[in-house]
Amino acid sequence: PERPQILPASAEERIFAAYPDLVTAHHPLAERWWEDFPAYTSRLLEHAEQMAGVCKLAFELEPDLGLLCVDFMSTDHVGHLGYARFDPEHPAHASTGGGDELLQVYERVDALCGELIDAAAAQYGEEPTVLLFSDHGMKPIYWMFHLDRWLEERGHLRFRKRSLQPWRRGRLDYLARVDQKLVRTLPWYGRALDRIPFLPRPAADRLFADIDFGTTRAYGFASQGQLYLGELTGARNDPAYIDALAAELAEIPHPQTGEPAFQVLRKEELFTGPFLDKAPELMLIPYDERINVDPSRRRWTQPFERHERLDPEVSYGYSGHHGVTGILAATGPGIQPADVPEGSEIVQLPATILSLLGLEAKGLDAKPLAAILEEDAGGAAETVAPETQREASDEPVYSEEEERQMVERLRDLGYE
Repeated sequence: PERPQILPASAEERIFAAYPDLVTAHHPLAERWWEDFPAYTSRLLEHAEQMAGVCKLAFELEPDLGLLCVDFMSTDHVGHLGYARFDPEHPAHASTGGGDELLQVYERVDALCGELIDAAAAQYGEEPTVLLFSDHGMKPIYWMFHLDRWLEERGHLRFRKRSLQPWRRGRLDYLARVDQKLVRTLPWYGRALDRIPFLPRPAADRLFADIDFGTTRAYGFASQGQLYLGELTGARNDPAYIDALAAELAEIPHPQTGEPAFQVLRKEELFTGPFLDKAPELMLIPYDERINVDPSRRRWTQPFERHERLDPEVSYGYSGHHGVTGILAATGPGIQPADVPEGSEIVQLPATILSLLGLEAKGLDAKPLAAILEEDAGGAAETVAPETQREASDEPVYSEEEERQMVERLRDLGYE
C-alpha cells in the first residue's frame, strides 16, 4: 500500500507524528517523474532521509531491539529511471541530458547507513553487526528484446483480435472476468470471439489478458526473461517441443556482435521446492546484461530495438534494469574478513542472520554464509522449532480498500 502499515498502533502514531507524509515508496508514474527528474530525485532523497529517521525512532521505541531491517527503495528507483542520464554511452543519454542523480542518491544512502550505525552504537552502547546488501544489481538498458513479438513472429504465440478485457474495471467488469476464464479453459473460445466484429479490440498494454491460450504454445510474462508454455495446446507436456524451442531461443543473435544473445535455462536448473510447477518453464538470461527482456505486447516492428527513446508507458520508461549479481558487505561482531564465496545466494542471508543471533531455525533450505562468520558468532545455537513459534493472528492487517489498492498496483506492474 502507499501508506505504510505500522504495528503496534502506538508506534504508528509516533512515526506519523514525526513524518506525516511518509509513503512506502514513491510511485514513478503517479508522480510523472519524466517531467522533472531532478525534482523527482529530491523526493527520493527526502524519502531516504525519512526512512533513516524512522529507524532512529525505532531505536527509541525498542530498548531491547535485536534486529532492524530497512529497505532504501530510492536507490532502486533512481537506478531504473536515471541510468540514461548518468551513463554517457547510454543510447538514450542524448535525449535525457546528463545528470548525476544516481550518484547523489547512492552517496546519500551510504551516508545515512553510516549515521544509523553510529546511532545504534550510541543507543545500545555496543558496536552493531551490519549486513548491507542488495537483492539484485543494476545495469543500463542498451537494447530491448521484445520476447512476445519474437514468439508471435515464429508462430509460438497468438494474440486475440477481439477481447472483452477493455471492459475490465468498468460496469461490465464481470463479463471481462468471465472472458478471461473462458479463454484459459476452452481451446476454441479465442478464435470464435475473433469472428464477432462489434466486440472491442484488445488494448495495447493488456498482454496476459489477450493471449489466445487455445492456440498459444509459449508466451513471455513478467520480467527477467520468464517464458511459460501453453497447457491447452499441450506444449507444456511436450518434451520435444520444449527442446526445439530452447534450441531456437539459444540461437538468437546479439544485435551488435552476432554472437548468441541468451543463455536458456530450464526451471529445474534454477528452482526447487513444492511450487516448482508454477515456475516459468524456461528462462532467458542475457549474456550481455545491457539487454532487457521485455514481454509487452505492443506492435513492435522487430524483436530487438536499440533503447534510444524512454517512453513512460513502456516499463515506466526505465533506462536501467536488474542485474543478476547484487552486493553484500558485512562488518561488526561475529563477522570476519573474507571474500563472499562464489555462488553465494541471497536465500542464505536468513540463516546467516539467525546464526549471528545465536539461533538455528529448522526448515531452511539454505545454509549460513560460513566464510564471513567468526567461528563463535552468536554463541551456542538455540534451536527455534516451527511449533514453538507464535500463532498467527486472525486480526486483519489491511482493510478491504487497502487490499483492493494492492491488487490494483500489482496489476499495474503486470501481474494478473
